[in-house]
Amino acid sequence: MGNDIKCMYFNHRFKDKPQGKQCGWVQKSLTQVNITIENLADALVHGASFKPGVLAGGNKAENWIEQQLFGLDFDDGIRIEEAYNKVISLGITPCFMYTTFSHKEEHHKFRMIFCNDTVITDGNIRDKLQATLMGVIGGIDEVCFNRDRLFFGGKGHTVLFSDYDTRINAESIIERYWNDDYEQYISNAKPKSKKKKDSTAAGIQSKCTDTAKDRSTYENLNVKAIKEHDIEYLRKVLAHDPIEFENKNEFWDYIYSELDIAELIDIDDPRSFCCVLHDDHNPSANIFTTQNGVQKYRCCSENLTLNIKQLIELLGDFKSEYKAIQFIMNIYNLSIKESQWSIEQRENIDLMISNITLNKFKELCPQADKNIRNAKDTFLMMLSIARNNVYSEKFSNDDGEIVFFVTHKRIAEYLGMNTNQKRIDKVGKYIKMLIYHDLIRILDDKDIPKELLFKAIKYSGTDKRSGNHVNFYAIPSWVIQQLSTIENNGIRWKEKGYRIAGISFDMFYRSEGFDVAASIYPQYKKKKNEYGEIVDRSTTKASDERTLKISEIILQCIQRKGYCTEKEVVYILGNKYRYEVTETQIKRSLNEIMDLYGLKKVKANKALKEQYHIKSDGYPNIIIEDAID
Repeated sequence: MGNDIKCMYFNHRFKDKPQGKQCGWVQKSLTQVNITIENLADALVHGASFKPGVLAGGNKAENWIEQQLFGLDFDDGIRIEEAYNKVISLGITPCFMYTTFSHKEEHHKFRMIFCNDTVITDGNIRDKLQATLMGVIGGIDEVCFNRDRLFFGGKGHTVLFSDYDTRINAESIIERYWNDDYEQYISNAKPKSKKKKDSTAAGIQSKCTDTAKDRSTYENLNVKAIKEHDIEYLRKVLAHDPIEFENKNEFWDYIYSELDIAELIDIDDPRSFCCVLHDDHNPSANIFTTQNGVQKYRCCSENLTLNIKQLIELLGDFKSEYKAIQFIMNIYNLSIKESQWSIEQRENIDLMISNITLNKFKELCPQADKNIRNAKDTFLMMLSIARNNVYSEKFSNDDGEIVFFVTHKRIAEYLGMNTNQKRIDKVGKYIKMLIYHDLIRILDDKDIPKELLFKAIKYSGTDKRSGNHVNFYAIPSWVIQQLSTIENNGIRWKEKGYRIAGISFDMFYRSEGFDVAASIYPQYKKKKNEYGEIVDRSTTKASDERTLKISEIILQCIQRKGYCTEKEVVYILGNKYRYEVTETQIKRSLNEIMDLYGLKKVKANKALKEQYHIKSDGYPNIIIEDAID
C-alpha cells in the first residue's frame, strides 16, 4: 500500500455528466480512500468522481486536512497536445490526463492530475501550489482552486499521457514560478472566517505558563517583532555573525538546516510548547529535525508542519515570498555573493529557460527539440540547479561557463520522482541524451576546479550507492555557433536511429567510436587490462559475442525470407541471453550491424508487405538489404 494516495472518492461509474440531484448524491457519497494513481486514472476515464483534497467531518473547504493530488480543469478550448507540451516545457509533469464528459474534437475539454512528492498538511502551501499551477499554466477554470473542488470523470475510456510514478515538488515549483498576481486565486476563494470566542472572557485559564517564572511578556517579544517586521530588534536579539554565501543553494541549505527555530521564537523546550500561531492553551507544538537535517516547526492541533521560512511567512503575514526572504537575510545578517560574472551567468540561463518555456527552442533547433521532448523537464531542472549554484568565476571552466555538481538521485528527487533505481536510471539516460546534443557538458576529472571537488566530497558524504555518484557539469551559452552544434547533433542522433532505451557507452562506441563515447562517459573511458595497465575502455567480450549472434540471426532471416524484425531476434535469442538483455543489445548494436552488412531499417508500406508476404496487421519496422543503384 506504500504507493497508495489518499483522496475523496466515489466509485459509481456515470455514463454522462451528473446533473441536479446526482451531484448531491456524489457529494454525500464521497469517502476517504487509499488508491493507486493508476487505479484512480482508470476509474476516472470510466466515469468515477473524486476530490483531490482530503476532508474530515464534512465535504466543505473548511474541513480540508491534507492533500497530495492536484487537478487542473481545461475548459476554454486549448488543444490537449498544446497544454501537455506547455506543462512539460515548464518542467511540471502530470501523472495523467483525461477528457471530460463534455469533450469534443472541435472543443477540447480535459483535466490534468498532478501528484506532489509529499503529503501537504499546510493549507497555505496547498493554496500557493494550486494558485501557482493555475497561474503559470494559464487558461484554467478558477473553481479548480477551491480546497473542496470536485472532479467528475469522463467517458473517454482512455488515459492520456500517463506517467504514474512522476511527482512534482511544491517547494521548487512555488520558488520558481510564484507571482504575486496569483494571490487573486487565493483571495477570491478565501472563506469568511468566523470570529473566535475570547478564551479569556470565557474564563479559560492558560496552561502555557512557566511555573518557574512568568516569561510571557519576554517570550512574546520575538514573535511580536516578527509580526511587526521589526528587523532592528531581531538583529540585536539574535546577534548573528555576518555570513556571505557563494550561491543561493548554500544559502537555502544554511537557513533550513543551521538556523535555530527555538532561538528565533525564544522557546526553552522545543519538545513541547504552546503554539505561537494561534490561541493555544494546551501545549500543541514542537520543533524537530528531519532525516535530511532540516528543522521543522509542528503544530499538532492545527495539523501544520513548517520550515523556518514558512513559519516567518505565517507569523509576519508576508504577502511576498521575496520580502520574507529579505527579512530573513536582514535579521540574520546574511548575504549572497554577487559579481558581474554571476549576474551574466544567471541571465544566460534565464534566457535558455525562457526560450524553452515559450517554445522558441523549437524554432531555433527543430530536430534537437523533437529529440529531447521527453527530457525537457530534466533539462529545465538542470538549468535551475545550475542557476542556484553560481559561485564565482574561479568555479568556471576554460570557456567561462558555470560548473556545478549534482547526483542523478538528487535530480530525480527535485523532479518529484520516486527515487527507485529505475527512475534514477531514466534520469541518467536523459542526461546522456542532453550531453550528446551539447545542451549540457559533463566534465572530465582533470577539468574540475579543485575547490569544487572538496565541496562535492562534503555534499556526497560516504554514500556510494548507484544514483549517488556526483557528476560535474557545465552549461554552454546559446550563441549562434552553439545552436548550430546542438541542431547538427540532433540531426545526427536521428540519422543514427538512437533511442533512449539503448543509451550506453557500448551504443556510442559501436556507432561513432571511442572519442564520442568517452565525451559522454568521461569517468568510464579507462579500465585496467589483464596486466593491470590503464587502457582505453572498449566493448566487452560478452557484448561482442551477443552482437555477433544477433548479426547471424538477422542475416539468416533475410536470406530465408528477405527481411527480419527486432522482435524475431528477441524471440529466437531470448532464452539464450534473456529477453531484456537481447532487446537492449539490439538497441546498442543495430546501427553497427546495419553499416557492416549493408542493411537498413524501414517501415513496411503496402508495397513492401506484398513483396515480402508480410501478413501481420499494421506496418511494422523491418530490416532489409540496402540496395544501391
